[in-house]
Amino acid sequence: MVESVTTIDKAGRVVIPKEIRDRMNLREDSTLLVTETDGGVLILKKLDIHEIAERLRGELKGKEVDEIAIKVERESNEEARKELRRRGLSQVRR
Repeated sequence: MVESVTTIDKAGRVVIPKEIRDRMNLREDSTLLVTETDGGVLILKKLDIHEIAERLRGELKGKEVDEIAIKVERESNEEARKELRRRGLSQVRR
């Protein structure tokens, strides 16, 4: 586990140390879930839509839900793009 001290800039951005970004394969378009705990701890969790969709396909195999998993993946990606555009973040990739 790596620990590092970082700051928040005026725009509310936090820099994740390069060592952690490299190890976790975080890029500028990576999606993170931010959770605040009761103890004042912030948790950042990398969300991988493709991994979630694959896991769903495996768990629901044979239940004719592959189409649903594909649709959920597409809709999740579109919602993430909309949120990034709403926040005015640079160049949303498709």
